[in-house]
Amino acid sequence: MKKLIIVEDDKRLGKILEIEFHEKGYETLWISAIGDLPEASFDYAIVDLRVGNDSGIEIIDLLKNQNKDIGIVILTGHGSIATTVEAMKRGARNYLIKPASIEKIEDAFLGKAVMESETENRTLSQIEHEYIEYVMLQNNNNISKTAKALGLHRQSLQRKLKKLP
Repeated sequence: MKKLIIVEDDKRLGKILEIEFHEKGYETLWISAIGDLPEASFDYAIVDLRVGNDSGIEIIDLLKNQNKDIGIVILTGHGSIATTVEAMKRGARNYLIKPASIEKIEDAFLGKAVMESETENRTLSQIEHEYIEYVMLQNNNNISKTAKALGLHRQSLQRKLKKLP
């Protein structure tokens, strides 16, 4: 039986994913916080990009340390090119925008091409958000370094971050 871990802080979605994949023959474990991550090896993982205050990008590293061959799919409500690239660099097999069907997620585990894009009809605000996320990743989420790299005052960057979804 294929072992699947679901790291999702949205209780409703986490439970739905757990039930649906269990019905498809997976041994499933759903957790809602990074601190609940067990010392176990899984074949597949569904990881939300934001798990509470934690980053799903960091969870990729933890899961890869337990099983380098794990098939990881990142799910997010707000995708960006920067986070997609970082997730793939760290070893995610795919990156999907919510909502994604169970079939699409399963195809992503298997490495089938299901990449999605939100590049059409993006607003200037969305593009700015992506660039800020990219610079934040480059500076290990350090607000002061990111503000300096963007040529902004730290408080101005914090105001912009509060406006982001």
